[in-house]
Amino acid sequence: MNPRRALFSVAALALLLLVSGCVFMRLYKVQNQFQDFDRNFELGDEGGLTLTFLNPVLESDDIIWLMKNGPTTKRAGEESELWTYILKKQYLSGGDENGEFDIPLLMTMKEGMLTEVAFPERFLKYLSIPVLKRMFASMGNAEVNKFSKSASTEFMGAGPDEIPKLEYITETLGKPYKIEESEETLKYTYLYYLDNAGPEAGASGFEFKTEFVFENKDDTLKKAKVTIRGLSMALDFGSYQTASPGLKLPVPN
Repeated sequence: MNPRRALFSVAALALLLLVSGCVFMRLYKVQNQFQDFDRNFELGDEGGLTLTFLNPVLESDDIIWLMKNGPTTKRAGEESELWTYILKKQYLSGGDENGEFDIPLLMTMKEGMLTEVAFPERFLKYLSIPVLKRMFASMGNAEVNKFSKSASTEFMGAGPDEIPKLEYITETLGKPYKIEESEETLKYTYLYYLDNAGPEAGASGFEFKTEFVFENKDDTLKKAKVTIRGLSMALDFGSYQTASPGLKLPVPN
């Protein structure tokens, strides 16, 4: 290899590691903020599920790095900028199903910092704000493995009735990308790509994957896992597996 080209490659790799390292540090800081949820965040339910960052940490460039692309659209406001990303649902075979199951993410940027993320209203059909707060707070206590870029924690809920059931998942997300069944468990995997991503961070390569593992006997959720940009977060519901087989989630007011 040409010495100049080799030197350039080493320098580029070092810069990439430096940039991504800074992103990981800020993501880790956000994860720590979840430990004191009410001090650092607000959850709203008007017109959809909104997560507001009271003490913003993530920069707009962090989001572009995380999503591997710029937003589908940008809309400037007086003091902020609204970014829209659309997670396009993927199908292993046959995409015919009733309903719209792509996931639009609306992000508010203010002075170059992420201050709010809004999710579709259907995410609130079975999950109340208090339950979602407990889920986020549980993430704050996650054990982080920096080598594998993964984190895992147990759900610290108020009781087994707060655990989502299989019918909630399918009603909210539609049919899964694939189903894997064993004697004891069912694993539902959902896969998303970006729709019409902007050019800022280059072409694609982005994947957003969610996995749900259920007890085969009663469809009780055992574990949920989200993976984006090679980073994964798992939420374990195993401590509540004493729930009765016929238990259903209450629909919040």
